[in-house]
Amino acid sequence: MDYRIQTSSINASRALYALNWFNIAPGLSYIAHDFNIEIVQLGAMTTAFYVGLALFQMVGGLLASKIGNRNTAIFGIMVLGAAVMFTGLSQNLVELISSRFFAGLGSAFFFSPALGLVSEIVPQEKYAFHVGLFNGSFNLGGGIGVIGWSFLDSAYGWRSPLIMAGALLIAVAIENWFVLRGVNPLNSSMNIGKRAWKVFKNREIWIFSIVAISAILSETIIGNLFVYYTEKYLHYGSPEASSLGSIFLLIGFVGGILGGYVFGKTRRKFISFLIVSVIVAVMTAMIPLSGSYYYLLALMILLGIFTVNGFSMLYSLIVLRTTDRGMVSFSLSIVNFIQNIIGSATPFFFGVMSHYYGYPISWETIGIIGIFCTFLIIPVRREFWKERRNGGIATQ
Repeated sequence: MDYRIQTSSINASRALYALNWFNIAPGLSYIAHDFNIEIVQLGAMTTAFYVGLALFQMVGGLLASKIGNRNTAIFGIMVLGAAVMFTGLSQNLVELISSRFFAGLGSAFFFSPALGLVSEIVPQEKYAFHVGLFNGSFNLGGGIGVIGWSFLDSAYGWRSPLIMAGALLIAVAIENWFVLRGVNPLNSSMNIGKRAWKVFKNREIWIFSIVAISAILSETIIGNLFVYYTEKYLHYGSPEASSLGSIFLLIGFVGGILGGYVFGKTRRKFISFLIVSVIVAVMTAMIPLSGSYYYLLALMILLGIFTVNGFSMLYSLIVLRTTDRGMVSFSLSIVNFIQNIIGSATPFFFGVMSHYYGYPISWETIGIIGIFCTFLIIPVRREFWKERRNGGIATQ
């Protein structure tokens, strides 16, 4: 089957996967009212998702090395779909937190294997573009989840739309099973432990992942709590708040495509990656500078574009520097583990900071953390100067 059809199927599941990450955001106000909880409890519920996502990242990468990217990715979105349905059926805060944890667990089994699957399907010279498209699909689905579920929640309540979204994801998993038949996996079960340990010790994976932490901080907080922030702190109506949250995600689709194309062409990949990471951190810190709708709209557009580019650059660099093609999924799973282990605490941390010190300080703190982490690029300055001398990125 033509690789473009297969990548379209993967990107469709990626979009619905993202939709099921962010479609809970418009319902947070309804959930807070129904369960009589506040921002701290909502932050804990959101954090539970990222804890599950972080803890099982490397498990998903290792499983993909054993049973294949296709099988692992499909299993992941089946679990995610079921967990989202259970979120809609939850009757108390414990059930909400538990279902979000399992939603994160399922997500962990999808991302790295799905992106590894893309690397098995597309020609290598087109990979950077397809990484951008893959990440853009995430933002497209996430944006639809925010704005679409805002209307659905207001019309039908927050429960039924979540159940429907989870069921839709299970349906697309079944579609993936048929369309992706015949993909020949590059991975092998031989010496998995030794190969995995070699990848795990690669310091570049760890450093690059932390350098780009501003992207996961931006996506995590804005994607999950920005709508709630604009409603409760800036007193926006639900349509205006949701439109800002959705534009951040939707514009990332365009940014992912353009960024993937440009990043694939540029020779200075390393320095481009560094600059984008700093821009995302600075713009996140700028969020509380004004409550103007048009200011926030412009900022969300720019942040949406640069955030998805930060992810695309990170993933492309990691894949370029992974010489064992059968361990691509595991390399990417380490990246997500590192980022999400840090990002998983962010919603709760943001909620506590907001409760005690106010939202402006919380946004500024998130931005400062992102800027600080960018300076961890110093340990790889030798590779940076090698890039400068060669006029491009130094690959292994």
